[in-house]
Amino acid sequence: METEKALNLNSNIAFVFPGQGSQHIGMGKDFFENFSEARHVLEESSDVLKQDMKDLILGSGESALNLTENTQPALLTVSIAILRVIEKEFGLKPKCVSGHSLGEYTANVSAGSIDFNYALLIVKKRGLFMQTACPVGFGKMAAVIGLDDAVIKNVIKEVNDAKNEEGVFIANLNSTIQTVISGISSFIDETCALLKEKGAKKIVMIPVSAPFHTPFMAKAKENLSMFIDASRFNDAGFEIFSNATSLNYFKKDDAVRLLLEQITSPVMWKDLVINMEKISGITKFIEIGPSNVLSGLIKRIDKNADAVSINSVDSLKELDKIKLEN
Repeated sequence: METEKALNLNSNIAFVFPGQGSQHIGMGKDFFENFSEARHVLEESSDVLKQDMKDLILGSGESALNLTENTQPALLTVSIAILRVIEKEFGLKPKCVSGHSLGEYTANVSAGSIDFNYALLIVKKRGLFMQTACPVGFGKMAAVIGLDDAVIKNVIKEVNDAKNEEGVFIANLNSTIQTVISGISSFIDETCALLKEKGAKKIVMIPVSAPFHTPFMAKAKENLSMFIDASRFNDAGFEIFSNATSLNYFKKDDAVRLLLEQITSPVMWKDLVINMEKISGITKFIEIGPSNVLSGLIKRIDKNADAVSINSVDSLKELDKIKLEN
């Protein structure tokens, strides 16, 4: 179709994929019920992981789904299931892709640098390694809303200096008004108290059991580097933007290096979105996955950004509008 060719060759579209925290019981259910492509992805995931992914995603309960080693392959499965429906029904191909933390693995699958089966094995191990990198209760993460990054960095330095230890770090630079901090539990508690005094509008504790995206994940990074087989990666079919650098890549060696790097590095989501616009000329962002978290962040980063979330069968109508516009 001529419309599909135009979208494939002259796209101003980016696909973005959510990460941990977007999961919920029943996610993707209407896609699995209505599209054979989605059901095939779910079955493939179960076969590869030798685990009943349908039960995990649709029925087991939140305690099982929220285990990091389960959450990560479950989110990958649902996002790829939705992606396969979009590819089949609409023929959309983005100019570039990215994802938030775990979502960068989904982005690599979408760009062809890793096949879905191998990505499942990687993220299952990634989740396990991240879950066990620190003792239970050692660390916390908190989202700080309504405070400038510079103020947050100064408070972090103050706490670390007072304790003469690097115990709290910035984990995600999500938008102009949201920054996530991560680190030792007692450090996080003290930092949050000081940030409230400095005028933070809201602080939300994130329900995770470890201080992700900090140097405390060094063991997880080391373990994953030994597990990953770089020979199973390919150069990507289109550019991927890195969480760790906020810049674009497509070479397979860069994919391996940067996916490992992001385990211990902060997610530079705000700069990444801005660079997608500046470097690749992106004007439309399509979030593919079970939530609308990233589309909301994108609109906070750029109030004029055109961002939609495809998280239900009903939301597919947004893609009909995009085809008409193109």
